[in-house]
Amino acid sequence: MVMPIKTIKIVIAGPYGAGKTTFVKTLSEVLPIETDVPVTKSAIDNKRSTTVAFDYGRMKVREDLVVHLFGVPGQERFSFMWKIIARGMHGYLFIVDSSSEDRVKEAIGMYSFFRENFPNVPHIIAANKQDVPNAVDLYTIKSILKVPYEIKVMPLIATNKRSALFVLVALLEEIKKTLLETSRFR
Repeated sequence: MVMPIKTIKIVIAGPYGAGKTTFVKTLSEVLPIETDVPVTKSAIDNKRSTTVAFDYGRMKVREDLVVHLFGVPGQERFSFMWKIIARGMHGYLFIVDSSSEDRVKEAIGMYSFFRENFPNVPHIIAANKQDVPNAVDLYTIKSILKVPYEIKVMPLIATNKRSALFVLVALLEEIKKTLLETSRFR
């Protein structure tokens, strides 16, 4: 008997420069769709482009499970797209740049937006750039963002496939748990 293929939609959110595009590119098994445009080089993070619509990638997790990854633009001026892209998502990964407390604080508004607009959607916070010296620890990130107790904050190095997969699998477990609780996944 052939198992029907289930598809999961995951949104990758976070502020400008957090590592959303990199995360999608690291995991996608298909050529990712990127809508990056050049920007003036930032002295803060050496970033040369920014996402203006969305990033898209896809990967097969099992024979019967395909994950679609949609990265939203991180700049406030593109916030009108966040709800549009998030429609129908099963969960979201919120990526923060943990290279400094100031970079983490840049995520407060966007994280609040997602929590307020999608209160029952499973999610995980991914602390990217945990490989840089003096990266902000997970407890401090949880405190700055006022992350609820039950939400996981996990280390991430978005350029490392193993690290990215570890975070994705943890999010998929949260989604599965939520879907089982609501009987939509049986």
